Amino acid sequence: MFPDIHYIQSVEESMALNRSKEPHIVLAGSGMCEGGRILHHFRHRMEDERNTILVVGYMAQNTLGRRILDLGEEYEKGGRQGKAPEVRLYGSSYQLKAEVKKLGGFSAHGDRDEMTRFLKESGLTIKKIAVVHGEEKQSLAFCEHLKSLGYDAFVPKQGQTIEM
Repeated sequence: MFPDIHYIQSVEESMALNRSKEPHIVLAGSGMCEGGRILHHFRHRMEDERNTILVVGYMAQNTLGRRILDLGEEYEKGGRQGKAPEVRLYGSSYQLKAEVKKLGGFSAHGDRDEMTRFLKESGLTIKKIAVVHGEEKQSLAFCEHLKSLGYDAFVPKQGQTIEM
């Protein structure tokens, strides 16, 4: 289907890719960019403004992937003026000169509208809804949305026990 796609299977092939001066696209699996070969690709590519780091999945707070995403977006908002933000990898600092973009629409999770539609169409008698998945700001906003629709919703505190 894609004759020019080459699956990198060994560390040696990955290292050769990092030495290559040819244009290429590196597709990496999920994992919040916390480990694996993606760290080496970042180290070799993030300081070149001709490169783009395209994030297509969720990056949790306090992960390297989220830090790169946030730093990149902040640098873009500032018009890429001044010194590029720094990212620490393997004990060294690297300037994040590569463009960082987030491409939405690839999540396997339902969004607010999909979850609301499910609740309305489910026919279930729901006494209480605990919003337990998501970052705090988004969870609280979804909880308020549910309350505005008449649901008894809450966001439990971390470690809170809920009786069912």
